[in-house]
Amino acid sequence: MKELLTTSPWQMTLGERAALEGVLSQTKPSLSVEIGTAEGGSLRRIAAHSTQVHSFDLVKPAEEILSLPGVRLHTGDSHVLLGEFLEELERDHVNVDFALVDGDHTAEGVRRDIEALLSSPAIGRCVILIHDTGNEIVREGLEQVDYGKHPKIVRRDLDFVAGHLSERGAFANQLWGGLGLVVVDNHHDPVPVDVSSASEFYRSFELLSLARERLLDGAVHPEARRPSASDANTASDNVLVATEQQQADADELRRTRETLHSVTSSASWRLTEPLRTVKRAVNRRRVGR
Repeated sequence: MKELLTTSPWQMTLGERAALEGVLSQTKPSLSVEIGTAEGGSLRRIAAHSTQVHSFDLVKPAEEILSLPGVRLHTGDSHVLLGEFLEELERDHVNVDFALVDGDHTAEGVRRDIEALLSSPAIGRCVILIHDTGNEIVREGLEQVDYGKHPKIVRRDLDFVAGHLSERGAFANQLWGGLGLVVVDNHHDPVPVDVSSASEFYRSFELLSLARERLLDGAVHPEARRPSASDANTASDNVLVATEQQQADADELRRTRETLHSVTSSASWRLTEPLRTVKRAVNRRRVGR
């Protein structure tokens, strides 16, 4: 518990640390892989629970990390080194039990890391955690992965732990953190799981924007969609057309309000409130320039 709560170079929130610790204690990995060594905060905890850990980073790690027992450090491009390492494990029929993805934070880099893991036979029965799934760029890369190509996935939850809005420093007003979970087991049938995803959120955002536009249009310009009486042949025809159009407008307004309510009351909408806060802050800054 002390390691989770004390100040350290570990770049995870307390909730993320606790989730990682819980997954590791349940998984009890023999062989673990970490993509993104950094200062070694999460590596120390992975090593404490694993027989052996292979950690990859583009930059040479600090001296104190070199002495961690059971840890082998790989310095260089993980997109090259990881693939070679997984091929070696495949040849030796060795399985990776746990993996943490926290290295390249570009959309393309994250996508490549996840696909390298999922495509490898060495990831046959494994728990994969992905850090910073709350970040918009990282999430974009995760949404580009074709998870349907990998029937060995039995659970996928990109919002396993929610992200947070940074308040100060170089990342102020940016959304970071969050843990995604992917469970792989090639000995079991896939289990469909209903989880929130970025695609669902963005679709909800589009529906909400459309709903608000329609509501505003109906309130400010109630006659905008109604036919003109100038082209009608008789007054009775005009009344009939207007009545039918009014009913259609009323039905559309009701559906729009129902859509608005369903979106704003959904779990994904509440979960992504920090992201909308960031967008509003950015827009206010742009207007103020």
